[in-house]
Amino acid sequence: MKYIIQLEKCIVILTSQEINTLLQKDAEIFKMALNRGKHFLRSRTQREGEVNPFEREQWKKP
Repeated sequence: MKYIIQLEKCIVILTSQEINTLLQKDAEIFKMALNRGKHFLRSRTQREGEVNPFEREQWKKP
């Protein structure tokens, strides 16, 4: 899989393996990226679980 990354003055296209190699060279960046990914997944899961208040009202009425 290839990833297109927009930088300030150019576009970079990297494969999964190339990104993995770059992240392994700097453990601190890898740790920050991993935490960012975990936060993203948690927030997405939470948003999917939230119910619109209007829908909640409809569930209460038989």
